[in-house]
Amino acid sequence: MSTTPDPTCRAVSCHQSCTTIYSSIPELLRGFAANDSSDEDDPNESRYLGQNSIAAFLSEEARAGQTSGDGEQDVIRKDIMPILGLQISTSSYPFMSKEHMDKVKEDIAAALPSDRDVLKTFQIYKQIVQPFWGLLIDIEDFESKLCIYLEDRSATAKHPANGGKGVSSAWLGMLFAVLAVATNYTELSYHKRVATSQAFVQASFHCLRLSNFLIRPSLESLQALLILGFVLANDMKAEASWALIGLTCRLAQALGLHRGPHENARVPQPTASDLPRRKLWWTIVWQDSLLSLSFDRSPIAMMTRCQLPLGPTADEGWSYTEAMYQLCSKILESVNNDSNADPDFNQIIKDSQEVENIRQQVCPQFRHKDSCKTVQDRLQYFAVRLHTAFVVSVLCRPALRRGEIIGMDVAQKEMLAAKCKQNLTETVRMYLKMHSLSVIPTRSWAFTYHGLSSAVLLGILGETKTDPEVRQLQGDLISALSTTAARDQTSMHLPQSEKDIELSGPLSRALAALKNIYDHGWVVEGQPGNSLDPNPAQNENQFQFQQQQNAALAMASMQNGLLPPIDYNQQLMPSGMASPQIVDQTMNMSPMDLFDSIFWDPYPYNGVDVDQLGGFDYTQPPLYPQF
Repeated sequence: MSTTPDPTCRAVSCHQSCTTIYSSIPELLRGFAANDSSDEDDPNESRYLGQNSIAAFLSEEARAGQTSGDGEQDVIRKDIMPILGLQISTSSYPFMSKEHMDKVKEDIAAALPSDRDVLKTFQIYKQIVQPFWGLLIDIEDFESKLCIYLEDRSATAKHPANGGKGVSSAWLGMLFAVLAVATNYTELSYHKRVATSQAFVQASFHCLRLSNFLIRPSLESLQALLILGFVLANDMKAEASWALIGLTCRLAQALGLHRGPHENARVPQPTASDLPRRKLWWTIVWQDSLLSLSFDRSPIAMMTRCQLPLGPTADEGWSYTEAMYQLCSKILESVNNDSNADPDFNQIIKDSQEVENIRQQVCPQFRHKDSCKTVQDRLQYFAVRLHTAFVVSVLCRPALRRGEIIGMDVAQKEMLAAKCKQNLTETVRMYLKMHSLSVIPTRSWAFTYHGLSSAVLLGILGETKTDPEVRQLQGDLISALSTTAARDQTSMHLPQSEKDIELSGPLSRALAALKNIYDHGWVVEGQPGNSLDPNPAQNENQFQFQQQQNAALAMASMQNGLLPPIDYNQQLMPSGMASPQIVDQTMNMSPMDLFDSIFWDPYPYNGVDVDQLGGFDYTQPPLYPQF
């Protein structure tokens, strides 16, 4: 079974997408011109200013002067406020010339496919993306506006003299972002998906620049940025995604989305009317916290006073998105990456239990597997267990570090280590359950990282040899990813079109390490260099890097008593294994240190421009105009 829509709702046809371009570019350009005002700030949308700041004081004085008619207050509003950067700016996007902006408008108009293709791709978003990530805060409102926009576009194309209503640049940026993320889950081949999605990403960001999103952020531009960050992560550019989500958080804070109820608001709003803003903030926190958790970095939104956006039926059970809001709230409370305090056993157990309790507080239809009636229910059941298990494993990871922990005895440390292993196993198990039903996990960075990193850590801990179930799960995971990621390996005999995903450097190294652990019980020696390699210097550098990782895993395993000692003279040295100096450097590595070295150590590019490595060959004819 799969949640991928039937053929009538499948992805944009490559041929149709290339040939079906917006019928009349000037109509869309007139829409931009006619709706420039819609990109201005909403007069009811207040900027957030700390109440003790001079800027906030002057802002309040200016608003008070509007009713009193005081000329001095008018001076504050017109002369002083712009100096402080608090007046709504009418300036254009600061990083692009006006001539370039005009050209961008034409490129955007040419990038939008036919109405039918837009609706097909949106249906994929609606059925696959929205239920699992909730990136649009009001999908019904977006769909309604989309239909109106497409109807108006069609009518304007037939009768240009009547003009069109047009849409704001920020909203159009949302549309392109939705098309970009949905394309990733279509049934197009890998390279067609990448090219099409990339074109939509570029068009979306062009729209955001037209809306001047840095100076005039809005709820629409924030949603577009949020979706673009998600697309970058799924395209295995997690570092770029993390940075963009950080910018999105800052812009959201500028609009005061992180505030508590009625805090410093000009006009107090009922809780229900404030729900979209709170949903947007917590969806941003969702993406930020999961990415930061993977990198072991502090989320930018560590402190938030915004209430969780729970619906009216939350008392009967949380929806999937509400459960994820709750989980991310616990991440902010419990995972303090920058703290130097020693781990507390009782606090870890308490936090772990609260995370596990989320599973029993979700809606009845996916609280238990036997209650699931639809594919979506089943996938969400597996996803909740996957995310919660992964977070619990992170909470328990301090027990895997070498040495004593102040305030924690040996028995407590062993208990946490066992709990960590159980939840690592559950994470891999749930990933494979999801994979059996849908392409969602393999095409989503967070799911893939959680599943693969958990399997690798289990291997480092020696569970591959001691636990038959873990070994079976690891073999199944290797098989699942090998049908896609293994095709990323350079091969003259494999057509590029067969590739389904492309793992990033850390994930590809982790998959290679997992394969070696599974096949040999430890990471074996690197492959001998190929004398026919056209780039011997780069090949040698990569070979040395692989040697270092091989030595790291072998020596750390020996030090932790997890794997049998290896006869290095027989097993490793004939292939030019790492020097004794490299081996000495890895003698004292704990499992977590080794795990970090596999995933996050810099990859040696040997002076090669990073932009020239990997990726899609954009010299081929594009599916859409490349901007």
